[in-house]
Amino acid sequence: MIKTALTVLFVTVSSAIAADNRWYIGDEKCPPPEDKSCYSAPYNPLDHPNDYPLFKDADKAGWSCSYQREDGVIVQYGDSRTPQEQWLSVWGVNNDQ
Repeated sequence: MIKTALTVLFVTVSSAIAADNRWYIGDEKCPPPEDKSCYSAPYNPLDHPNDYPLFKDADKAGWSCSYQREDGVIVQYGDSRTPQEQWLSVWGVNNDQ
């Protein structure tokens, strides 16, 4: 149940933020990186079913940060996988394993 809730939270946050390709806002415990050149931009593979990411920096890891609040809720920003890894996890040939 917790895993399902975290997945829903992550997909909701990722989809809402990555839809317009803006960087994650984060919060006081997870501020976004100052040097964004080391990371790929936020990416949502669900928006690109037929387009394997070949754009500039698609092979760079994404920025991510997570922590557990005092009430036990895990807060997650971003996805540390590359856009190419994210796309393959959703649309890849072997995604049913």
